[in-house]
Amino acid sequence: MVYIDAVHYEQDEYGNEYIARMKWTNYLTTQATDECTKRQMIDFISKNPNCTKTKYYRYGRWAAGEDVRVVDNRYLRTDANNIKADNLGSLPRY
Repeated sequence: MVYIDAVHYEQDEYGNEYIARMKWTNYLTTQATDECTKRQMIDFISKNPNCTKTKYYRYGRWAAGEDVRVVDNRYLRTDANNIKADNLGSLPRY
């Protein structure tokens, strides 16, 4: 399983924020140190569906979040709708 626990946003030429990078790990109980681009994560999930989740550090421990899925080979989402925009819950920014 791959767990994403932080995201980095950048701005496009119109001032809109978008996910550029994220931190991930294969372990639920440790903070992520590996980093990849959004495109790399989309490619990984497309080849390995149902193996990526968010995770959160709350009340002194790590907890698994929701499944992460790809919409239109362009967006990463944690919810089950097909809205064409990124949505990775409330992951912290870095």
